[in-house]
Amino acid sequence: MIDVPEYLTEIHGETTLEQITYYAEACIADPKHNNRKHIWACQRLLDDLKRSKDAACPFYWDETEAQNIVEWFFLLRHSKGVLSGQPIILTPWQRFRLCQLYGWRRKENGRRRFRKSFTQVGRKNAKSQEEAGVALYEISVTAVKNGEVDEAYTAGTKRDQSKIVFTEAGLMLRGSPLFGKFKVNKNNIIHLATESQIIPLCKDDGKNGDGTNPALLVIDEYHQHKTTEFYDLALGSNTKEPLLMIITTAGMDLTFPCYVQEYAYCSDVLNPDVDIQNDEYLIDILELDPEDYKDLSNIADEELWFKANPIRMTYKDGQEKIRGDYEVAKQIPEKMIAFLTKMLDIWVQAKENGYMNMAKWKACEVEPDQLPDTRHWPVYVGFDMSSKIDLTSVAFVLPFETPERDEVGKPVVKYILYSHSFIPSREKLMEHVVVDKAPYDAWEQQGFITITDTPIVDQSAVMRYVIDTCAAHDWDIQCLCFDPANASKLMLDLSEEGYDVEEVFQSHKSLNESTQGFREQVYCKNILYTYNPVLNYSMSNAVIRRNNGLIKIDKDATAKRIDPVDAALCGYKLAMYHDFGTSYIDAIDAFLGAD
Repeated sequence: MIDVPEYLTEIHGETTLEQITYYAEACIADPKHNNRKHIWACQRLLDDLKRSKDAACPFYWDETEAQNIVEWFFLLRHSKGVLSGQPIILTPWQRFRLCQLYGWRRKENGRRRFRKSFTQVGRKNAKSQEEAGVALYEISVTAVKNGEVDEAYTAGTKRDQSKIVFTEAGLMLRGSPLFGKFKVNKNNIIHLATESQIIPLCKDDGKNGDGTNPALLVIDEYHQHKTTEFYDLALGSNTKEPLLMIITTAGMDLTFPCYVQEYAYCSDVLNPDVDIQNDEYLIDILELDPEDYKDLSNIADEELWFKANPIRMTYKDGQEKIRGDYEVAKQIPEKMIAFLTKMLDIWVQAKENGYMNMAKWKACEVEPDQLPDTRHWPVYVGFDMSSKIDLTSVAFVLPFETPERDEVGKPVVKYILYSHSFIPSREKLMEHVVVDKAPYDAWEQQGFITITDTPIVDQSAVMRYVIDTCAAHDWDIQCLCFDPANASKLMLDLSEEGYDVEEVFQSHKSLNESTQGFREQVYCKNILYTYNPVLNYSMSNAVIRRNNGLIKIDKDATAKRIDPVDAALCGYKLAMYHDFGTSYIDAIDAFLGAD
């Protein structure tokens, strides 16, 4: 067993505030065993303590409330393992979060400062136990204090998962002096004095839960949730001290709301270099830092495992289980993704034959003010017209030379990518919301999708958008690049109008170079794009088909939309041949020669 830092197991200080302050300072001083975001969370506590000394600060520390939650857990019992039946003594890391959750109070009314809590940590670090203990506390102590009949809901992707926290709550009452104060039933746990209850939700409750009024909503393993249906149940809760509690590990789908919305937002709140503050959101993220696994061989360093496992790495059996799983993952590569996500809490895209490493793709996203002035730049416009009743996408690809030089001294070429999509009707858009479980309606409101309000996608409306967009930015249209399917008439009309129009055939031979090349440019951070959730969503959906060593995007492999990716690759197919020192005709000749 490797040595365990003493601050992870030993309680230092008389008061809870002294204890969690000592813990926070120890973590900050030990970056070897603590990841960057957890250190930020610790610094946030220290900064809040300084703020609280200012009379203008809206919150204060209540030591009694913080101590109450520690004592509450001591009245409950471990339900599993060698500690089964013994009182639960919160670890320093658990106190660090739970004492903050209950210790910080609002000056205006003495109620909890935090309305939301997000914790991301490796598996088997007592997540369910913590959620269950809080649920029992809320329907009893908090309900009595506020004179309310509270409803606490536990929500997983399936009913069985929703019942994990619910079942754990019942087990923690066994042998507890609190047992007689609750009635544990098959489908609810009732606090007898207030009639408040804990209820596990099923899938339909997320869709039809408008009548719920949760005082507490526990979302378990949020990384598995495809939609925000359960999350949305907490919106507008009409109780005195509502609490949304999320505890999760990292996941394997970077399009799900846990990663796209909550993880990204919470990371920004913690980041001292990002100007986002939310005094109502308690956040802690325990994961390996990117530099720890840039070279996967580095994760053999067991000292790094503490970063994602503040409890499991503190005892021999826990260390040995992680060590055993790592040995298996080394021998069976297919299991490495699960090890990275579940044990080390690293988000990994795990789509079979997936086209893009989404972490590398996300690294190419820039703010609009980070882009140069593109007026009078050449642009290649890619189209994916799809079927006339489905999604249609266009992509604008602008190549430009940078001051950087490659290994032979030539300027490094980068590409700015813009994307926009179209759909014929609001009815069709809402159909995609239901079928794809993706927020097309929100994307349309944000301006990333245009509804043409026609029985089929109006190709003339698509072309007006393209022409108007290029004119508004003074872009010089070099070529309009089409998959000829569903666009033959439009291509002929545009050619007769004097535009250079090129067909991009959908064969492996035709698309291999652009499909490979675009991905390589992404990995080199030579593709630049601004925030576009439709493009990001389609990029995460894209999978490849191989044939004799050649690849292309497989349109038949997924029911989810990939049209923006097809349009982008169509435009890039021509843009990659742009020669800044010769005429455009020469570039076209080079392109035709490649096929």
